[in-house]
Amino acid sequence: MSFQTFWSVVRSATVATQFQRNTLTAAIGIALSANAFAGFPTLYGKIHLTANQYDLEKIDFAPTAAGATTYRHIGATGITTELDTFALESTGSRLGIQGDFDANASVQIFYRLEYGIDVDNGTNSNGRELSQRNIFGGLRGAWGSVLVGKNDTPLKTLQTNTVLRSDVDRFNDSPLGDIGTYIVGENRPDNVIQYTSPILFRGLEVNIAAIQAEETGVAVNANNQQDDNNFASGKSVSVTYGKAKWFVGAAVDSNVATTDAIRAVGEITLGAVKLGAIYQTAEAHDSVDSLGGISTFVGTNGTTSGAQNGLNPLSEWDGASGNGFKEQDGYILNAQWKISGPWLAKIQYANSTTTPTNTAYKDAELEGIAVGLDYNFNAGTRVFGYFASVEVNGDEKISTKSTTDSTAALGFDFRF
Repeated sequence: MSFQTFWSVVRSATVATQFQRNTLTAAIGIALSANAFAGFPTLYGKIHLTANQYDLEKIDFAPTAAGATTYRHIGATGITTELDTFALESTGSRLGIQGDFDANASVQIFYRLEYGIDVDNGTNSNGRELSQRNIFGGLRGAWGSVLVGKNDTPLKTLQTNTVLRSDVDRFNDSPLGDIGTYIVGENRPDNVIQYTSPILFRGLEVNIAAIQAEETGVAVNANNQQDDNNFASGKSVSVTYGKAKWFVGAAVDSNVATTDAIRAVGEITLGAVKLGAIYQTAEAHDSVDSLGGISTFVGTNGTTSGAQNGLNPLSEWDGASGNGFKEQDGYILNAQWKISGPWLAKIQYANSTTTPTNTAYKDAELEGIAVGLDYNFNAGTRVFGYFASVEVNGDEKISTKSTTDSTAALGFDFRF
């Protein structure tokens, strides 16, 4: 005699059916997430903060007329303060997730989702908590790797070396000291398809990036035809070779951020000293473009009174507002000295000559210096101090005086 009632039988059948469905759902979930378990994502980040005392100058242009709020942009005989302030700056701080897993015995999947964060105030100049940095996915094998997404160009990453784990940009991410203050080419474009070779001949690496502009094809005006929409409308290629105590490299950009550029780098280690050099020549890609990508990394807002063209040290030397330059040649020489234990001293000199779009004016000459001292707690944590100064002198028809921007800073940098 069975003690089961009709309801208990029905409920048992229902429970059994639900169990079967839940088991099936769990099995499907496990199967779908197998890749995630095969390569658990790694959370990583960097906090880079500097406390800067800024002394920034601008050209003291006269008004276009008595009482006017517009300015001549020519005929200045002096300079004036653009910014004199103490500011906490977060430059290059980031948060990311990356990982890889095996697709099969010979191919590996890798990915990175990296976002810029502003540690000093929580939001960037656009009022956002996060800004896109390198975001991509790709395939890797014995033949090399291919990534697709948003990524630094091979020309931008030329100053780093994957064999030596070195960086010739000694003041990387530091306001008025990063190489992006002096020369163009520090670009992180969208729509990148990039191939990276394996390390060949014990030190050779090749990077080839195809960059899609994806313009609409519908002309906006004579200077904006929107016809840059073919495969690899922009290209960036680099070749580096490194050994135990030195590396050299060269890179070429074509139509990246409207710019064509050739960059060469080199570094040699002599005992406790590393000597580095960067040379670059660049020009606008065609007759309607101007060079882009020059930045001081100064996140602080400038004044709104007087002739104001922003904090770019070259922006006022083309005879008009903005930053309209056609050509640029520049070089950077630097060194670092591992003094003793955790102490590291750095020094840098930069020089660039930039030709304005307006051919009525002479070139603008830039000279930059930076000196710094680091205290390294370990490979991923340091505190540092530095001083940087950038002087720019242009055509006397624009101004008879040069401008000088400088900062003295203390900071810390740690990675996790």
